[in-house]
Amino acid sequence: MAGKKKTKEVAVATELLSSITLNAILFKDMVARARKVATSSFTTPLSEMMGIELKDNKLTITTTDSVNYLFVTQDKVEGDDFYVTVYAEQFAQFISKMTCDKITLELYTNGLKVVGNGEYTFELPDDEGEIIKFPDPRNDVELEPIGEIKLSTINNIIDTAKASLAVTLEEPCYVNYYCGDKVITTDRDKMCGLDLKLWDAPRLIPQELMNMIALMTAEDIKVSAADDIIMFSTPDCVVYGRSAEGIEDYPAEDVDSLLSKEFPSNCKLKKSDLLQLLDRLSLFVTKTDKDVIYLTFTKDGLQITSKKATGVEVVPYIESTNFNDFTCAIDIKMLQSEVKSLAGDSVYVEYGPIPNADGDLVPVAIKFVEGNATIVVALTEDDRVA
Repeated sequence: MAGKKKTKEVAVATELLSSITLNAILFKDMVARARKVATSSFTTPLSEMMGIELKDNKLTITTTDSVNYLFVTQDKVEGDDFYVTVYAEQFAQFISKMTCDKITLELYTNGLKVVGNGEYTFELPDDEGEIIKFPDPRNDVELEPIGEIKLSTINNIIDTAKASLAVTLEEPCYVNYYCGDKVITTDRDKMCGLDLKLWDAPRLIPQELMNMIALMTAEDIKVSAADDIIMFSTPDCVVYGRSAEGIEDYPAEDVDSLLSKEFPSNCKLKKSDLLQLLDRLSLFVTKTDKDVIYLTFTKDGLQITSKKATGVEVVPYIESTNFNDFTCAIDIKMLQSEVKSLAGDSVYVEYGPIPNADGDLVPVAIKFVEGNATIVVALTEDDRVA
C-alpha cells in the first residue's frame, strides 16, 4: 500500500498543466526588456519575479520595481491560455543564453520545464501551493488621455538631464525629473533645463519610471493619467507608474531664472579636446584637492589647471565673443559629467560674473547651451579666486 501511495504522489507532482511554444528571438527580447525592471526589494518580493501570460493569443510579460509596472506584450501568439511566475534574474539569464529557434515552456505542478537546447526545470515561487499572479493595476482606475510623446524625446531627456539629478535623498524632490513648462533637473550644484513641455499639469517623474519608458521600442507613445497615476502606452509595451510626491517643494521658477541668466562672455570649444584634457588632468587631482580645478579664460583659449599646478593645458577656442579675463574654481567631476551629457561635437560655454539679487556682479557658475538644452554648473569657492 505504501509503495502504491508513493507512486501516486510522484505522478501527481509531475502532472503537466499547460505549455506554450514561442519564437526564441521574440521571447528573448521580451524577457531581456522586462528583466531591467525587476529588482530584489526585501519589502516587495514580487519585484524579483516575472509573470508570463498567454491569453487570447496575446503574450504579456510583467515586472515591477514595487511601485511601477512594465507590461511587454506581443499579439498573435498561437497557443492555449498559459500563466506562470518565475524568479526573474535566473530565468532571464538562462533565456539569454539559449541558441535554439523555438522555446517551449511546460508548466508542471512541481516547476516549469524549459525545452530548447535541452530540458531545464525551474523551481517556482508560490503562495501556499498556488501560482503567484501579478496584479494588473490598470484595472483599478480610469485614466484620461493627456497627450503623446516621442521615444526620442525620452532618450534625449535621459541623455542630457540625468547628470544633474540628485543622488541622495536629503531633498527628495531633486531625485526626480520636473516636467512642467520645461523639463528640469538639479542637485543645486548643477542644473539642466530642456525646452520641452510634455503635458499640461506639472509632474515629478521618478528616475526609475523615466528609465522604464526608455525600454519601449515604438517612437509614438500615448500618455494617460489620473491624480498621481500616469501610464505610457505603445502597441507592444505599457508602463504604469506614479508621479513622485513633493512637487510643491521643487523651486522650478528659481532654477529656470538662473538657467535664463545671460552671462557676459562666451566661447565655443571642441568637445573631444575638452574631455580628453579633463581625463588627463584628473590624474593630477589629489584627494586633498577635493576635486577642485581652475578654469582661466584667456585671450586664445581655455586654460585648465590642477590645484597644485602639476597639470596645465589649454584648449583653443573655436570662436570667442565678448572676451573678458575670468578665472574660476570648479569641481572636475561635475564638469566632466555635464560636458559628457551634451550631444554635439562642440561645447558652447558662457562665463563671467552675473547680477545677484542685490544687483552686484558675482561669479557663481558657468553655463552650457546646446539646442534646446541649457546646463548651469556652480563654481566652487576657493581662496585663489576669492
